[in-house]
Amino acid sequence: MPPWLEENRPPGVNSCDITSEPGPIMPQHRTEKALPRLGMTRHLPEDRWARLAARISRIDTHAAGTVLSRRGERLEQSLLVLSGIVVRSIPRANGARSTVVALQVPGDFVDLHGFPLKRLDHDVVTLTETEMAVIAHADLAALVDADLPLARLLWSLTLIDASIHRHWAMRNSAMRALGRVANFFCEIDTRMNAVHRAMRNVHEIGLTQADIADACGLTTAHVNRVLRDLREDGSAAFQAGVLHVHDRPALHRLGAFNAGYLYLPEPGAPV
Repeated sequence: MPPWLEENRPPGVNSCDITSEPGPIMPQHRTEKALPRLGMTRHLPEDRWARLAARISRIDTHAAGTVLSRRGERLEQSLLVLSGIVVRSIPRANGARSTVVALQVPGDFVDLHGFPLKRLDHDVVTLTETEMAVIAHADLAALVDADLPLARLLWSLTLIDASIHRHWAMRNSAMRALGRVANFFCEIDTRMNAVHRAMRNVHEIGLTQADIADACGLTTAHVNRVLRDLREDGSAAFQAGVLHVHDRPALHRLGAFNAGYLYLPEPGAPV
């Protein structure tokens, strides 16, 4: 658990008390003063972030595999990822497993577009143990009504989501299998390193080979062969939900990766 949550742990609760049962495990209440900007929230200047963080009503901890919201449900709040990995997924018509259509990392709102829409066309599901900040739509409405620059900044975050969706569509229609998976791994590596503000080579993301197949428009058998090729090439390895990046330049070449579509915060953006 991150230290800024650890210091606000309710009395008598230890990290070993966290179970893998679905649903919120440990609701936590805290103020904005110890809450850092992570990832894409660094697009917000400090004063705007302070106004937004002050509206966080609570922080909930969820086990891996928790459905945070189901498509079609009416939403009265939006969720911001503070730690862990979350996916958006669409249930298949035949009742089989859901298809992963987006991945969210710390600093991402998972459903900010649900603020004006009120309902989503997909489920929101945790892949790992996750901390989520909760902001009521009534509070968001008060914020954006009173602060047009903040409204534009929040709007821009949904536009970045749309940019990533367009890239996924391009990747899965114009690239070959090896390039698709390499490009997807480059995206995960880049986004996670932007969260950590450091170049890390190992990322625990909780995905399965079937999830990678969904994200890349491939079969699971095809993904298995591509993962073998990446491992033998020495550029990357994936095992048990953990991505290991061994040769970043080689992985970028294989995936023809350009991070421009991610609109990451500038490296010099303040913490």
